[in-house]
Amino acid sequence: MKPGCPFWMVLLISFVVLAAIQTHAPVKSIQQPKNEQPIKVSYCELKKDPVAYNHKLVEITAFVSHGFEDFTLFDPTCSGYFDVWLEYGGTSVSGTMYCCGVTSARSRPEKLVVENIPIDLVADERFKEFDDLIRRGPDSIVRATVMGRFFAGEYIEAPRRSFYGGYGHAGCCSLLAIQQVVSVERVP
Repeated sequence: MKPGCPFWMVLLISFVVLAAIQTHAPVKSIQQPKNEQPIKVSYCELKKDPVAYNHKLVEITAFVSHGFEDFTLFDPTCSGYFDVWLEYGGTSVSGTMYCCGVTSARSRPEKLVVENIPIDLVADERFKEFDDLIRRGPDSIVRATVMGRFFAGEYIEAPRRSFYGGYGHAGCCSLLAIQQVVSVERVP
């Protein structure tokens, strides 16, 4: 448990994470169109109106940060608070470590399902290169173009800031469930 993290918060966060990301398909899942084309969107556009892209298949080029309690997208040209947590579709798991019962597992027994939407993953050589690069050190950064299903999350009003969240570490973020890595480049 993270220092200063009250027990009730740990329970609440655990509940939110478990409710938001289901690791097995529910009885009725929402089927996505077979030939759906992704919407190309910049990180800044996504930040401006996350609800407009909720549940949409998007393609985005941004920086990816990976480390302890961190697997997020960012773009230094966009100011202000907005975080997008990343997770792999299919049965692959990023192994990102953070508090509250999340393990460093690298696979799940069944395909990822988020908000009743099953998420596939193209686990090709580009994906393997991406995964190797983000796991190369304690705080890795790559620049990548990824395609995946975006989930804005819930609008959370807090005293210091209001944001869309409910996914990732401490419910910090919106979610992009990666379905395919289109390109990746190492950032020194």
